[in-house]
Amino acid sequence: MGVVKRQGIKQSVVTYVGMMVGAVNLLVIYPAAFSIEQIGIINFVRDTAVVLSPFLFWGGAELIVRYFPVFKNSKRGHNGYLFLLHIIFAIGVIALLSLYLIFNEKLLAFYGLKSELFREFLPFVLPMALLLTHAAIFSSYASNFQRIVVPNIFNELAPKLGLGLLGLSYLLHFLLFREVFWGQIIMYGLILLAQIWYVRHLGELHFRPDLKFPSGPLVKDMTTFGLYGLVGNLGSRLGERISTIMLGTISTLGNTGIYTVAFFISDSIDAPRRAISRISSPLLADKWAAGKMDGIEEIYQKSSLNQLIVGLALLLAVWVSVDELFQIMPNGETFAAGKYVILILGLARVIDMMTGLNSEIISYSRYFRVNFYLIVFLAVFNIIANLILIPKYQIKGAAMATLISLFVFNAVKFSFLKWKWGLQPFSWPTLWVLLAGLGAYFITSLLPSIGHPLLSILIKSTLVLVLFGAAVLYFGLSDDVTQLVRSGVERLNKFRRN
Repeated sequence: MGVVKRQGIKQSVVTYVGMMVGAVNLLVIYPAAFSIEQIGIINFVRDTAVVLSPFLFWGGAELIVRYFPVFKNSKRGHNGYLFLLHIIFAIGVIALLSLYLIFNEKLLAFYGLKSELFREFLPFVLPMALLLTHAAIFSSYASNFQRIVVPNIFNELAPKLGLGLLGLSYLLHFLLFREVFWGQIIMYGLILLAQIWYVRHLGELHFRPDLKFPSGPLVKDMTTFGLYGLVGNLGSRLGERISTIMLGTISTLGNTGIYTVAFFISDSIDAPRRAISRISSPLLADKWAAGKMDGIEEIYQKSSLNQLIVGLALLLAVWVSVDELFQIMPNGETFAAGKYVILILGLARVIDMMTGLNSEIISYSRYFRVNFYLIVFLAVFNIIANLILIPKYQIKGAAMATLISLFVFNAVKFSFLKWKWGLQPFSWPTLWVLLAGLGAYFITSLLPSIGHPLLSILIKSTLVLVLFGAAVLYFGLSDDVTQLVRSGVERLNKFRRN
């Protein structure tokens, strides 16, 4: 877990800096600059581009990581692996362009009846999807060399800085709204160039094909995995983003804008899981190849406990101060309609995090097809839940659909891993962490109103984090957290002495 901790910590720092920038964007700049309908179309276009990504690269990041050990050979440029990945990407581009030509007019006609914003800005979906997917290929390729921090500076921090600048430019009347979308296209193009530069900087930019590699059986295996990955990744993206898309389709762009802000706040809780997943995936692939079940179980259990601690801490810090948060937002009274969406989605994130790296473990095993079926199940279940709950409960219904879907999805994955290999992520510290979180929240909730909203947020959120963190450390609930704090204290003492 040494590499996981080092890279995971660095990646978490990058992610949370990005989250802070994103928070300024969505909680301050966007509400001040854009209407809720404009916020809705910005996020509808981006989320739709993300959902289309699996059509552009069949198999996704899992394919890039899973088969790299087979191709790995520094002297031979990894046997043309990067070239082969671009052949797959080219096939995906042709497939998506074909679908676009067939359905473009019908989609514009359907959505154009709901809002003129759809007709004007839906054409930006395709170029955005192309740029996002191509950049993601290089980012995932770099992770094979245990390098995730710099690529994710480009992926997570740079876009948020760019979107913030675009929002400010619109607020100050330097840009028209359409030019904000063109600015996004330029920004994602620059990010792609930066990803290519970094892979070249690592000395791993090998585009020379190897016509003798891969062999027939390997091609068949990769094709099968890629086709499963196409539908599986599509299902995964639908599971994550379908609520935003369905709100825009069934409800209104205004509700989509409110939901987007609430979704962002809850999404900040999920950052540690994404960081640990990226760096753990190549390690899990290697351990499966070597048959090291003990190593897999260790990653599974530690990821579960540590993700739960961080995720629960963040949910508590947000929820104890949620009312004050809306008080300091521009037009906060409008966005306060999403208050309980934050709680519902936050609980969904914590449930997903506390079940550990279950998807990753299944993906890199010989039962990867099971993950495919489960993800398709998640997508279908979530779509049905949204169809039932959105018309009745609007944005709360979309959040409830996500919570129910993730709970069922993780329960099935937990059962499969327990049945097949006897793996399970929970231990007694899991229960004590949950109780410590409830206790910290109960004590903090007894505080009376504290004047200015900013002061109240600072005091309440700090208190709940201190109480929860103190309980985790005092009772030694996580060796990794304890070692991290001790290391930080030692470095601080060393700095003071010097």
